[in-house]
Amino acid sequence: MDEFSEFEKITKAFIDDFLFTKSNVPYNIHHINWWLMKYEDEFYNAITKSNCGKWSKWIRDNSIHVFPCVCQTREQDCIFIELYFELLKVSELELKEVYFRGVMNEYDCIKNEKFALKQWLKKHKNMWVNLRLSKTIRIKLTTEPYSKLEVNLNGNDFRNFISFQKIYNRLHYAKEN
Repeated sequence: MDEFSEFEKITKAFIDDFLFTKSNVPYNIHHINWWLMKYEDEFYNAITKSNCGKWSKWIRDNSIHVFPCVCQTREQDCIFIELYFELLKVSELELKEVYFRGVMNEYDCIKNEKFALKQWLKKHKNMWVNLRLSKTIRIKLTTEPYSKLEVNLNGNDFRNFISFQKIYNRLHYAKEN
C-alpha cells in the first residue's frame, strides 16, 4: 500500500509539472507536446498500476471509446492518465492542422457554389463526425463535492480545425432546416 500511495504522489507531481507554468492562461501546443514527451513512459507505467480497467482495455485496443470516469473517489494516477489521454488527443488533432488548412482553402473556393458545397459536405462528413475539440479540457477530481481540473487550450493552435468545425456545423444544421 505504501508503494501505491508513493506512486500517487509521483503522478500528482507530473500533473503539477504541467500546470505549474501557467495560471489560467491557455496552454499552447508546444507546452502540451513537451509534457507528453516528458511523461510518456510514466503514462504507460501508470496504466499498468491503475485499478481502473478502462485504461488497460484502451491499451489493448486504442480504437475503443474511453468513457468518463464514474468512480466515487478518483485515484491520483487515474487523474494523471486521463489528463495525459485528453492532451494526447489534442496533440494528434494538431497534427491535422495542415490538412484542415487545405480543407478550408477548398471551402473558400467553392463556398458560393451550391452543388460543390453539397459535395464538400459529403466529402468531409466522416471527419466532422469523428473529430471534436473543446477549447477547455475538464477532468473530474472529486464527485462529492464536485471539483474539476480545467485546462484551457490556445485556440490559435487549432484555428483551421475550429473554422472547419464552425462552418461545417453551420452548413450541416442549415441543411436540415
